[in-house]
Amino acid sequence: MTKPTKKTKAMLNLNDRNKFNNEINQLVSTSSMNYIDAILHYCDQNGLEAETVKGLISAENKENLRNDAESLNFFPKTSKLPI
Repeated sequence: MTKPTKKTKAMLNLNDRNKFNNEINQLVSTSSMNYIDAILHYCDQNGLEAETVKGLISAENKENLRNDAESLNFFPKTSKLPI
């Protein structure tokens, strides 16, 4: 496992959790991207590895990410109780 470079650490310090999640939500709402694509697009645009942003993803976006992965059959579907 490689250590993050100083450049990566500096970039992650500039992008706090709220700003990152707001930008991801904005990408999803203004384009036809799902959460998986939005996170990968953000990482690509900012020169980040996808693995480095896992600590920045909020619980709400993790749930949205899981729902997208289930709909794309990347994860087995979880049972949901009818409300």
